[in-house]
Amino acid sequence: MTIPWPPIPAPAPETALGADLVHLTLALPTARDVWDRARWDSATWDALDYNDFVDASCDAAGVTIERGRTDPLGHAQPGKASFDLDNRTGLYSPWNTLDATGADLGGPVLGPDVPVRVATATGPLWTGFVRTTTETDDAGESTVAVDCTDATSFLGDANGLEQASQGGGEKAGARLARIIAAAAVPTALVDLDLDAGAVALQPTTLAKGALEEAWLTADSDGGVFAATRAGALRYVDPAGLDTPEFGEPVAHFTDDVYEADGTLCPISFTIKASRDTVKNVVSVAAAGGTAQTVTDPVSVARHGARSTQRLDLIHAGGDPYSLALARAMLARLAGADLTVSPIDGVPTDSEDWYAAAHVLELGSRVELTRYRFGQTLHVLATVDAISHHITLDQWTMTIRCSPGQQSSGWSRWDAALWDQSVWDRPGA
Repeated sequence: MTIPWPPIPAPAPETALGADLVHLTLALPTARDVWDRARWDSATWDALDYNDFVDASCDAAGVTIERGRTDPLGHAQPGKASFDLDNRTGLYSPWNTLDATGADLGGPVLGPDVPVRVATATGPLWTGFVRTTTETDDAGESTVAVDCTDATSFLGDANGLEQASQGGGEKAGARLARIIAAAAVPTALVDLDLDAGAVALQPTTLAKGALEEAWLTADSDGGVFAATRAGALRYVDPAGLDTPEFGEPVAHFTDDVYEADGTLCPISFTIKASRDTVKNVVSVAAAGGTAQTVTDPVSVARHGARSTQRLDLIHAGGDPYSLALARAMLARLAGADLTVSPIDGVPTDSEDWYAAAHVLELGSRVELTRYRFGQTLHVLATVDAISHHITLDQWTMTIRCSPGQQSSGWSRWDAALWDQSVWDRPGA
């Protein structure tokens, strides 16, 4: 079930695409009494309705959003959003337990797990749930600081109870659905978008934390698990990662102001190379299986053997699938000694920046072109992290990405630019 977020009206014609068009919406709960306030009402509260939508944009001076992974092989951590609310009426106070109808919820109206969305008329930028509210009352001026996390945090909070080993032969989509159900994620508020998966998995007891189990399932299958901008829990399996959505670039960043329309000119590029992130020997084994190792001999000759391994995976595909995962991991780490961060800009009066802010997802491909020192640096990269810092008069978007090799099917083939074929995926 999708939360029926109220629509945001489109801006008037010729309105500047500025940060003031960002809306912060709270879905405050309303209590319903099954017995209609009869003498039984003290023990018969029905489920809460999250349909008291409050546009808190005018009470917030800004919002900060952070989503992503810390490194090319890392996991998408629970996304975060934070903002401060001017609490002039007391509505947002943790002490306020009366809903819009005057009924007592028995807990804060704006409290843990209230749904929150940051969006424009174009679409959502972040969707999640309140984690903490902190009121500061200073000389009669009340402000409530709100910290939120996305839907993956429900899994992060659930420490699984060991079950009898089960689920042998199921694929990643079914395994993730079972993990989510065991964690009692409120699917009335959180949509699920789970690909089927590529390979059968070993049985499991689900004894680890639910988020760890979800990450292990995704890693064992070779896919990616994260929350989307719209708040859905999404799993993309290897077949999904080969589709144009993740294979073709969705934005082109450059420092050449004379580039054609559709390119984005950031304020700055920060490019960092570190030996710490170089990994050129990858060893992978399913639990109980034989380790399969792949090596980049050119990198080893330059840096020495710098290894990483995963020996805890639970795919049931045997040694061939371990080898396939090891090769995929090595390809992902091929350029991991180069991180491009941040690609910083202000998408307030640029339609291209504004569109990119609404389309970029974790795992998206982007092009980066720099013209410096008489040379051109052209990289096709994968988005690892996205952040937005939005105030009433400024909107700064920063993305962190690491170079990656292009998946098959890039549309430059259709443009007959055969010289770009170096982006073909090895072995495709």
